[in-house]
Amino acid sequence: MTQTTLDQLNGLVAEGRLRSALETLNLLSGCRFTAFFRFSDADLRNLVLIDRQDPYAPTMQAAPIDQTYCVFVQQSRDAFLVTDASGDLRLEGHPKRPVVRTYVGFPVASGDAVFGTVCHFDYDVVDVAPDVVALTRSFAASFEPHGALAGLQRLLDRRLESLRLMSHEILLASTSRGEALEAFEEYAQPLRQEADRLLDRGAAAAFHADVDALATRFLSLAETAVVPPLVLPLTGNAADLQPAV
Repeated sequence: MTQTTLDQLNGLVAEGRLRSALETLNLLSGCRFTAFFRFSDADLRNLVLIDRQDPYAPTMQAAPIDQTYCVFVQQSRDAFLVTDASGDLRLEGHPKRPVVRTYVGFPVASGDAVFGTVCHFDYDVVDVAPDVVALTRSFAASFEPHGALAGLQRLLDRRLESLRLMSHEILLASTSRGEALEAFEEYAQPLRQEADRLLDRGAAAAFHADVDALATRFLSLAETAVVPPLVLPLTGNAADLQPAV
């Protein structure tokens, strides 16, 4: 079963559906969270987060690597497994020990470097089945992280294209240029933020340029497409508009 499931997970990643693969692992793990993290110079960046209690949960903020359990994966270049943090002497003094009780983390490599981790974790004690531990280990070792990131970038590109297609509807629904721009930015700004979180610096800059180009085009359309509110001339005596005493 493990090989069949692993093949299915790798197939999802190949299709650019890393999130779906992690959702499958999450269901098997019994933990509340399953995540894909990336190591940067000093921080740990959360690229994908599955929260079984909140499917719309945002990704976690970047955190100093040494304040996470993933630091042990990075240092050992191997799995780090915690069944119950409260009784694990390796975590003495660690800031996450009172919070994250169970952690099952594995390295994701890019060449000779440890790119990041795939891990399950929970605020309660969870007994992750040995076959799920083995499956997660094999999955983390089997996929190429930059290929997975390329899939995430394609999703961003599709969302940007959706925003382009929505631009006309935004203009039609707006009664002023300012209202149109505010509505546009409600969709555009999260895309910029996600690009900064997911992509390398160069790719993020290129994506920002694409968003800015769309924003510039939207601005030019908003100048002519938004019809100002109709102001009707006053009729009758102006005194009639005064409040009653």
